[in-house]
Parts: sequence; C-alpha cells; structure tokens
Amino acid sequence: MSQTATIELMQRPECSYVPDHTEFEDASPFGLQGLDRDLLQILKPECVTRLAITLALRATRAQILDDDYINRVISWHPDWVEEYRIVHLIEKSLWIQGHSDLVMTMTRNPSQIPDNPPPKIKQALSRAYVLHPEATIWYGVPLFGTETNEDGLPLPVSAAAVRAEARRRIEAARDHALRWGWMYRAGMKFVRIPSVCWHYGVAVRNRVRQTRQRMFDYWNKCRQDARRRARAICLAENQRCRFGSSQIAIPEHRTLLGRSLETACLLTEVVAYQASVAGSASPFMALVAAPLAIAKFAPFIFVPITVVSMDPFLFVELPEEPGKLRHVGHWYWQTNSEGRQKLHLHV
Repeated sequence: MSQTATIELMQRPECSYVPDHTEFEDASPFGLQGLDRDLLQILKPECVTRLAITLALRATRAQILDDDYINRVISWHPDWVEEYRIVHLIEKSLWIQGHSDLVMTMTRNPSQIPDNPPPKIKQALSRAYVLHPEATIWYGVPLFGTETNEDGLPLPVSAAAVRAEARRRIEAARDHALRWGWMYRAGMKFVRIPSVCWHYGVAVRNRVRQTRQRMFDYWNKCRQDARRRARAICLAENQRCRFGSSQIAIPEHRTLLGRSLETACLLTEVVAYQASVAGSASPFMALVAAPLAIAKFAPFIFVPITVVSMDPFLFVELPEEPGKLRHVGHWYWQTNSEGRQKLHLHV
C-alpha cells in the first residue's frame, strides 16, 4: 500500500553573516549550528549483566564498591559501552530549540547516509563536499526518550538524563553483583567439577605411571646387580679353584631391596642349614626346612531506561574551526495515526 507524504520545509539563507558592527564575512555558506563539547559513555543495556557477572567472579566486595575499579573493568571491554557526543545546539532546527545540549551518536565522514535521506539532503551534502573538500562531515543522530510535545514529536534526552542513566546501569550491575555474587561463584565451582575431576584423574594417572615406571626401573636395577654379583661370584670361585685365591671384586647392591634380599637369602640358608642339622637328630624338625627353603624363591609383592536514536543531523567541520559544527541538513519522518508520513526537513 502506498503512503502519501507531505513535506514541511524550513529553508535557511544561503549565507549567514556576523553582526552588522563588523565587516567580516563568514567563511562558509553553511551557518554555525552547534559546538562539539564533550564525550559521554554509557553501558549498553545487554552488557549490564556481563559487568555484574564479571564483578561477582573476579572482584572483592571492596573492589565492587570502588568506582575506579569498575571504570577500569569497563575500559577492558570497549565493546560494552556506547559513545555519544554532547553537541551544544546554537540555532533552532525544526522543533528542537536552540541554546540546548543534545546527546548524539556522531559518525565521522560516513561512506553513505543511512535510511535513504531526501533528495534535498543529498544535494546539500554534495554541495558541502564541493565547497569544502578538506572538511569533516559528521552524521549525528540525537537521542530521544518516550516523551513527546503537543504535536506528537519526540523530545530529546538531556545530557544529565543520559549521565543519570549511565550511573543507574552501573549501580544496577553493582547491586546485582553484591546480591547474587555467591550464586555465580557457586555455579562456577559446580561447572568446574567435571574439569577438576578430569585434571585430577589425569594427575593420578600420571602419578601411577611414574610410580610404576620407577618400580620397574628399581626392579631392573636389582636384577642387574644380582646378575653382576652372580657373574663375579662364579668367576671368583673358578679363579679360587684354579689358583687358590681370587682377585675379582664382588660388586655390592646399589638398592636397598637388593641388599635386603641378599641378607634374607643368607639368613634363610643359615636357618635351613640349622634345620637340616636338627632334622638329622629328629625327623619332625625336618618339616621346618622345606618352607624356609622355598621361601627364598618366592616372589615379592608391592601395593536498564529506553533510549532511541532518530532524527539525524548532517554537520560540516572546517579544518580551521575545530569543534564548530556547521549545519548541512536535518530531517525527520513522522507517521500519523492514519499511516501517512510527514517529512520534516531543514536545509
């Protein structure tokens, strides 16, 4: 269904001049509209909870109550905030009164103007590019609230209201962190249980592997020492049998287990010999010799406010006039109760 549109046009003069008591002519046909005053940051509504969770998990109570710490946390996440510029409007534009501060989103030298601006706006912008090729073009969109005037047109949000809303969002994040921080910390600990169990299991597995490897190395060292001693003892016995004496040194055990086994074997042989002697005297004493003789061969066992952006402005900033915004165009589409659109235009 097609919509009819009516246009309300406010045409400004081609040139603007300073008061009559001087003869200095303005440097541009685009009259001075506003002054760029200050930068304003506000936390995005969807990031209030993120800030609260971050404070609850990482900060102490004293840090949560510290404004400097909160600002430092926000500076770590620049994508959490929206930046606005406070523009002091000097001249009235459409229904917006002059000598007032507007909070705007300012885009520097936009590649294209959003929302398909009217032809007169495009013509004014082309003229600005031709007259001032070295100038900076600003696309500014004021912030408006839910209040309207008697004509049904929205009223801009003041800088004080935006600052109060920015403070309110930070206070909401702070109160949420103080009130529900215990729940986030408990939830984080609960979520970490599988990870902790996994890392604990890996640590136990590595410890078991290391212990088993050390046991194998220890046992192999015992076996190596036993082989070296057995070989040396055999060579020494052969040399003693052939020459009556032996110069071969018998290597000692390097491990406590080897020395203990050696001592146990000697004791077992002594006890077995004594049992055999006793068995020759009494047959019942021989029953002790068999278990002791077998024992030496047995193995061992181990174990937020509603703020909308609308009603765009176009400014031009000359290189020799930093901070001074000259008017290029201002427009706004208003939809009435019948569905018809009315274009408010100021060039």
